[in-house]
Amino acid sequence: MKIPSGVFAIDQLLGGGINTRCFTQVYGKAAAGKTTFALQFVNAAMRLNIHTIYINTESSSPIERLEQISGKKYGEFESSIQILIPKDFTEQGILIEDLELYARSETQLIIIDTLTKLYRTAIGDKKTTYTAHRELNRQSGFLKGLARKRDIAILVLNQVRAAMDGPEEFEPVAENIMDYWSDFILRIDLRMQKGERKIERVYPPSDSPSKVLYLTPKGLSTQPDT
Repeated sequence: MKIPSGVFAIDQLLGGGINTRCFTQVYGKAAAGKTTFALQFVNAAMRLNIHTIYINTESSSPIERLEQISGKKYGEFESSIQILIPKDFTEQGILIEDLELYARSETQLIIIDTLTKLYRTAIGDKKTTYTAHRELNRQSGFLKGLARKRDIAILVLNQVRAAMDGPEEFEPVAENIMDYWSDFILRIDLRMQKGERKIERVYPPSDSPSKVLYLTPKGLSTQPDT
């Protein structure tokens, strides 16, 4: 099954929408619009009576932004989304292990915003980094297995770090792990014009690999906010 975002350009990049039974990774710099990208799918899922589980590791709540995008108050869509907030990387792993307990029959979308934030706080010396690395791999593998077992779309947002190619270049955090488990990979870039974003399909290759969209109060749009 494909869950459309409701934004034609995004759905075109994904071949019609985000796929159930698949692990989709979206990465980009801070304020690039990753959360807005994810909430486009939450809003579309609500219209299709699809329940969403949203694991939020960020300091801000997605509720206000989802109210803007949907044009509804939280009480109107509260039953359509369940927000889980882990305190640390260990608790994140426990929540991921217990996702089947939270999932309903109509749950077909799980979002982790972001999977690697608490992972980065868990790394330090060689030993703790190795342990965190293994745990991130385990969590990602569990999510991929859950996607296939329960026919669920997994959408994982990922942070970035500076790449070796130059100060302006960046790469996803834990790239080897994340690339291994990902069925689809998208990259969001900031551009010169205010609100302008470039969304590129990194994997699998596509004949039309990128689209330019604009970050607006109502979400991502093909037209800038006037």
